[in-house]
Amino acid sequence: MPQRKSSCDERKGRILAAARSLFAMHGYGDVTLDQIAANVGISRPRVVQLFGSRLTIYEAIAKTAYRSHPLDKDMAEPMERKDDFEVFRAFAAHILRRTAKGEGREIFKILMYARLREDHFHRVHFHEKDTLMIGRLSQYVSEGIKDGTFRPMDQQTVIFCYQAMISNLVIYKNVMKKMDFISVEDLSHSCAAIFLEGLRSNGA
Repeated sequence: MPQRKSSCDERKGRILAAARSLFAMHGYGDVTLDQIAANVGISRPRVVQLFGSRLTIYEAIAKTAYRSHPLDKDMAEPMERKDDFEVFRAFAAHILRRTAKGEGREIFKILMYARLREDHFHRVHFHEKDTLMIGRLSQYVSEGIKDGTFRPMDQQTVIFCYQAMISNLVIYKNVMKKMDFISVEDLSHSCAAIFLEGLRSNGA
């Protein structure tokens, strides 16, 4: 029985990996169950038996995205010691590194498709877990505003602006390959420095 379960889980994993690659390449709307099945080398009815529908596969990918490398591992320590520069640098470095290739890059491309098509992938993705620590970062900035470290402004706006900045740089560096002149480490350093220059209050 355990061996059968392992085989089933392995097949599900292969289906999710194949679907993720296809969704990243073509977008959710242009991928069929037949394509997913052919990519894995199994029958369409078997895919339906394991997942039920293409939407279920899509949502499963959204729920498990980035689970293997949660951002909070990189940011917990600098947040604890209130190292503003390292908090923002770690945020940028984690996303830039993880979207350079493989699964992370595919998930990023699916998220871009989802936002343009206004489908619900990103809502499922962020509802499952605050994957990019938007809530925790907002709280961190809010605390900085209260203690006078940061300028008084809406903390959620601050975080969404920084996330948008990093996402745009991911497109240039990891998707379009237009920024090979700078390393991820140097780019993350520059992002944190530029952003914090505008965020910090004059008295900080």
